[in-house]
Amino acid sequence: MKVRLLLAAVLTNAFLMVSAQEGKFGYIDFNSTLMLMPEYLEAEINLQKIQSDYKEEIERSKREFERVYIEFMLEQDQLSASIVAKRQRELQLLMDNNAQFRDKVQSDLEAKRAELLYPIRNKLLKTVSDVCSSLNLDYVIDTGKGTYLFINPEKGVDISTQVYKLLGIDNQTEQIVEGEKPVIVSSDK
Repeated sequence: MKVRLLLAAVLTNAFLMVSAQEGKFGYIDFNSTLMLMPEYLEAEINLQKIQSDYKEEIERSKREFERVYIEFMLEQDQLSASIVAKRQRELQLLMDNNAQFRDKVQSDLEAKRAELLYPIRNKLLKTVSDVCSSLNLDYVIDTGKGTYLFINPEKGVDISTQVYKLLGIDNQTEQIVEGEKPVIVSSDK
């Protein structure tokens, strides 16, 4: 009996100690904050320039294929079967090369985007870490992920304002998206 009472007391004490150790947490929308950083806009502009160059090359290749295809269609009735077969293989090769190039472009753009955003993400992560250290927070929830159901504002701290301040982002700044590129517009118009 004494053992059970002692065990119950130990378990109750352990439960109370764990309950008393609730951590303080902060929350921020990481991606929205990332997109407000001036460096992000510069990276997106750089990426769009690269994408534009690739698009021009893809269009040139497409025009070249169309020219060769039309030429083939106009001549094929006058060509021997072996020449028709050879030209069809050439057209197929051109089409395959264009498809491979488009795939490579997509892969290159994704890699370039990751490369350009890496230092910007790290800067934001360091800033979030600095704010958490200064506010003595145990962890941060990314509200942009939408995986939480409720955040009690009495227990959590919205760290957005502090992070914006350290990054030099005007708290009144809003982001407008044109097409797929973000445009930062200051409220002091």
